[in-house]
Amino acid sequence: MSGSKAFAVAGISQVTASSAAGTAAVGTASGVSGAAIATGAATLLGLTALVAAAGIVVVLTGKALQAHQERLRKEREAAEQREREVQHRIAKIRSQIRSSAGQLKVAVKLPATVTSTTQTAVGTVPSASLVSTQVAATKDAQRRVNDLKSRLPKIRSEYQTLVDQQLLDSQTVQQALQRTEEALNTSNLTGAEAHLQALDEARILAIQQLRSQWLPQIQYLQERLNGVRSRIPQEIVQELQTNIEQLSTNWQHISDVDIETLHKQISTFEAQADSIQKAAENLIKSQHEVGYVAYLREIDNGDAVIEVKTHKGANTQIRIQFYGQQISLEGPPEEAKSCATRTVEAMRIFQEQGYQLEWTEWDGRPVQEELRHLYFASSQGASATEESYEPQSSQRRTEAQGY
Repeated sequence: MSGSKAFAVAGISQVTASSAAGTAAVGTASGVSGAAIATGAATLLGLTALVAAAGIVVVLTGKALQAHQERLRKEREAAEQREREVQHRIAKIRSQIRSSAGQLKVAVKLPATVTSTTQTAVGTVPSASLVSTQVAATKDAQRRVNDLKSRLPKIRSEYQTLVDQQLLDSQTVQQALQRTEEALNTSNLTGAEAHLQALDEARILAIQQLRSQWLPQIQYLQERLNGVRSRIPQEIVQELQTNIEQLSTNWQHISDVDIETLHKQISTFEAQADSIQKAAENLIKSQHEVGYVAYLREIDNGDAVIEVKTHKGANTQIRIQFYGQQISLEGPPEEAKSCATRTVEAMRIFQEQGYQLEWTEWDGRPVQEELRHLYFASSQGASATEESYEPQSSQRRTEAQGY
């Protein structure tokens, strides 16, 4: 058919409203375990659009209803299989981490008892300069002891956090802190520093283990995003990429919830990309059945763009919007009646594959009520409508409407 047309469509977005809404809610939860990942505006709008599309009531009967139900079943099975594969891969990564890390809780290697002493050779009288040096050293040591005493509560809190995170062994941490406090109370700076050094070494080892725990899981997220980045809107890709990079930067403060949130978002958009791919295949098939040459030209920012050779020297471009709510056709301004009839038939065949269509716009203008369901008619009804419908160019149609 001539000109540009837009169709409201239902039945493409198979993402359940509850799952998409749940994914959005989890992603926007404030302070997700401190990692500061949040669902960006484009991602949130995308999830909202999928919820809206999935919530449209599909009214189909007969062959179309059966096709719709069968596709729902297959896509549900595909989603369940995808989830099993993702969870299996995550479990495998975590199992490998545990086996390579060995003892997850790092124990503090407590040093032997160390005392701080200043020795002077027996029988010698220290010089004035030596006495002055020793006095200065004693004052400096006492200053450092007092400084460590003031910092000890904060040091305790920091190591308790690592204990709570199951990174450090509680018993050896408490022993090291207790001995540090005892050494400071007796002005034994050397002993206190030795135990603090042991604590710091254990902390560094624990952080290294924590990093090795999260980085492979973050790399798997990146692998999954790379696999779908050419099939979903780029603004969503950019926001998901930003969140993955934030996890890479803040790996000391993330949790399983953060990882699972991004996996769910990627799975949601991957499932929609699969639905768009299937709709494009079905639409191409319907064009072939009426004798047109049609092929998938590209995926443009998530939209499927189909090229259809309708008649000699003229092509029609069909775009299936990523969120599954609209299909648009851009055809030649003039079209033979036989081509218009075949276009109607092709879209009717497409609808029989389980999609609900409503013709809403023609060259930017609302379509008359009697034509809105032209593609919804049965074969006999469609033929009758086609005979009474005379395709017009944009100029002739405008003149006929009194302009």
